[in-house]
Amino acid sequence: MSTNPLGRIRLVHSLTLVPVMVVALLTLGLWVVPSSTSALPATSSVAEVSILPTLTSTTLSSTGPIPESGPALTAAVWRMAIGQAVVDAGETKLGAPYVYSAGGPYAFDCSGFTRWAWMQLGVELPHNSGAQWAGVERISLDQLEPGDLVFNWGFRGGQPDHVGLYVGDGMMIHSPNSSGVVRYDSINWWTGATTAAGRVR
Repeated sequence: MSTNPLGRIRLVHSLTLVPVMVVALLTLGLWVVPSSTSALPATSSVAEVSILPTLTSTTLSSTGPIPESGPALTAAVWRMAIGQAVVDAGETKLGAPYVYSAGGPYAFDCSGFTRWAWMQLGVELPHNSGAQWAGVERISLDQLEPGDLVFNWGFRGGQPDHVGLYVGDGMMIHSPNSSGVVRYDSINWWTGATTAAGRVR
């Protein structure tokens, strides 16, 4: 009796692939089990199936501790993912020179840099540190997460004199001044300055 190796390989692939596909479809919510009285799947349309819960703007802007489950957890994870993506975009400009009023992509001032980084995620900020401060949700320094904005005031008060992008571990990436380039620094890099934080809504 002759054997057919190719047929065996196809059988093994079929037995392996089908369960994997079923698990993937169940995970994505795309598999609909037919009812016992019909050979056709349920009539729910794709438009009616919601994989992610609807999130409100108040949920997205929450600065409390990360919840354990539910829509608030999804919102927190989504916010952190966006913030990290903004940081990743900003890090591609390390070493770019500071040029007053420049907004990239090859040179930046401070608010031009934070604006450019957020623009890579489709969020438009004004090209001015004071206007950015006016438009963010105020948070405490111990609530900072990657992607949040760090503001510095010199000795005049009023609007902030500088803004950078928080990256984590007390550090930010920013375009500091005319003698520097886009680089990492502590959020307390400016000796004697006042430091505050804001979250892009």
